[in-house]
Amino acid sequence: MHVFRKRLLFLLGAVIVLLLASFTYHRLALQREKASLKPMGQMVSVNGHEMSIFVKGEGPQTLVFLSGAGTASPILDFKDLYDGLSKQYKIVVVERAGYGYSEDTSKSRDVSEVLSETRQALARAHVSGPYIILSHSMASLETLLWQEKYPSEVKAIIGLDWALPESYLQLRMHSQILRMSRWGSQLGLLRYLPSRLYVPNANLSSSDRRLYQRIAYRQILSKAMLNESLSVKGNAKKVDAKINSQIPTLLLVSNGEGTSFSKEEWRHYATRFAKDQKNIELTFYDAPHYLYHYQTKEVVAKIEDFIKGTTD
Repeated sequence: MHVFRKRLLFLLGAVIVLLLASFTYHRLALQREKASLKPMGQMVSVNGHEMSIFVKGEGPQTLVFLSGAGTASPILDFKDLYDGLSKQYKIVVVERAGYGYSEDTSKSRDVSEVLSETRQALARAHVSGPYIILSHSMASLETLLWQEKYPSEVKAIIGLDWALPESYLQLRMHSQILRMSRWGSQLGLLRYLPSRLYVPNANLSSSDRRLYQRIAYRQILSKAMLNESLSVKGNAKKVDAKINSQIPTLLLVSNGEGTSFSKEEWRHYATRFAKDQKNIELTFYDAPHYLYHYQTKEVVAKIEDFIKGTTD
């Protein structure tokens, strides 16, 4: 028993030393990498922190992109889509607090607070509406609140595999695992994991992939990201599970891979949400949750057809 205890203490000590070494290396690496992380867009001050707004292209319509939860670099994540759309439209990517080049915050991540910050950021970047909103996954909640409270600002909606309010009410949350994961991120453990686990866009060039990794080391499970995830069930209850009948809406739906639901469950949420709403068009793709990385050309073509058919 005495020998076992000594071995256990030795192992615990070794683990602590390794974690301290990882933390030290991580902090030094963050300082070295900081010089290479020059914002790709405009920085605006909102609610006590800086937010990143990326604008590309010109055109008759303004497309505003909102990322889902945990997407470390929305600007790079949406690159496949806006490269194909910016020749015809003005593209705007809003990076929420704790994402991409935006500063982190410990302020409330209530959906109304998040929406307020997005609208302020657009106004301070001199990007005026009405907008066509393209939102992925959890950003469905912000979009639903936006069209409910400020319908004149929303010209059309394109849902990129929305996580709908009903799905969040059924979702099992593991708050302790999320908090432990944040600690792991703060210790720099992400650096030792395969990049495919946290860089969802496999189509990026090698230089953009390295940039995404450097952003992820800094932002994955930021305070804002963690608080968003912990608040999501409450936020899902605060939004209207219905689209304004005057707002054309396209929902692009995946096969559910990458969510915690089966294909049948995931598509059922979308079908039930769109039922009896004639302004909603559903399109299904046999692709995972980040479907726009897997069938980019098809998704871009569908978006272009939808915009031309409903707003141009």
